[in-house]
Amino acid sequence: LKLTWGGVSLGRAPVCRMSTPDLFQTVGFEKSKIGANDTELGYAIKRTRLIGLVVATLGCLSFLALLGVWSQFEITLEKRIHHKKQRREEHHAASKLAEVGMQLWGEYRDDIKESHQAQHLLKQLNSSNSEFQVKITAAVDKTSKELGLNSEKAKKLVDTVLNLVADHQKSNVQNTKSLVDHLVEAGKRAVPLEKRAEHEVLKEVKEEKKAIQEDLETGEALPEPEPVAAGKNATEAEDPLKSILEGFFFIFNDYEREFSGKPRENMKAGNPAYDALKVLSEEMDDLSDAELAKKLDEVDLNSVGAGLGSGRILPAADIVEELLMIREIPHKQLKALEKEWRDGTQDSVSVFGTLSQMHEDHQVPSGWLQRGVDEDEKAETLREEEEEKEELEEAEKEELTKDVA
Repeated sequence: LKLTWGGVSLGRAPVCRMSTPDLFQTVGFEKSKIGANDTELGYAIKRTRLIGLVVATLGCLSFLALLGVWSQFEITLEKRIHHKKQRREEHHAASKLAEVGMQLWGEYRDDIKESHQAQHLLKQLNSSNSEFQVKITAAVDKTSKELGLNSEKAKKLVDTVLNLVADHQKSNVQNTKSLVDHLVEAGKRAVPLEKRAEHEVLKEVKEEKKAIQEDLETGEALPEPEPVAAGKNATEAEDPLKSILEGFFFIFNDYEREFSGKPRENMKAGNPAYDALKVLSEEMDDLSDAELAKKLDEVDLNSVGAGLGSGRILPAADIVEELLMIREIPHKQLKALEKEWRDGTQDSVSVFGTLSQMHEDHQVPSGWLQRGVDEDEKAETLREEEEEKEELEEAEKEELTKDVA
């Protein structure tokens, strides 16, 4: 076919080399006469070829469908792997945040305790000075009479000595008072901060517990602890809350060994030992640790089967608290909770969240959580020491290598 425009030849147009009849013949159709009495010209195909064509078409469609399903499966699998990794990182971050929050809570609690001790120390210094004046006056009067000294001169000597002592004591008290005021102010600030720190920890843990529950409902396993990568800071524990929970359950089991049974039945209002502890708890802020321990020993705890002969590894104030709460502590629930944690049925975040809620509801003593925080700080200190030791050994090896080279 030749194309022209304005009398100028444009060449030949391309010709389709495969017409419709050729296409039919390619897929198996044959030109033949069809219809009534074979009078019409058309295309026909053998049954076997038609079946083959249908099977080939279905095969192609099946392959395309399988390819689409596999692609979707790969995308879903990749999303699940990414989600699992993300949840593991979030879980570890929540655990670490709870650990740091509890350490901060422990620091605030120590500030409050030190504030009370500082106030008591200042009162003790003032009272001891007054007592000293009375004692030295009586001693000088007695000595002057025994030695036959003039009482007026002896009294003047006493006044001179007392004035010197008073000036010296005033200087000491003034310096001490500055420190005490600082500790008292820190203690005042720590009271709301202690509650806020615990509230923030509980809030974060509740959110993580909710995320864990959603994972379990969708068939996801509990988030695994974040592994400590090679070369990573050794102070990063795989499970940041493990030491806190170990310390808590250790003190709980020790408590159960000493105070379950008879003490739990007898320690209630109206019992002399219980009432004495109640009075002692109201006086604790005005007593030093030594005075509180002495008064606690004076309470007849043996009468209720709660003798402290074997000793408790808690401060006296915490022992008073746990004894007064003896009928409020859900000991059966705590035993079941510990078993689920050690069996792996519940993870550390969920267990710690339950304990934090119990503490907020005044069902477990503060001293038990403090014990867990203390254990966590000890474990962290040990990890830091091991890290320093490893770094020192590595440095020594490098120095030895350089010397040999």
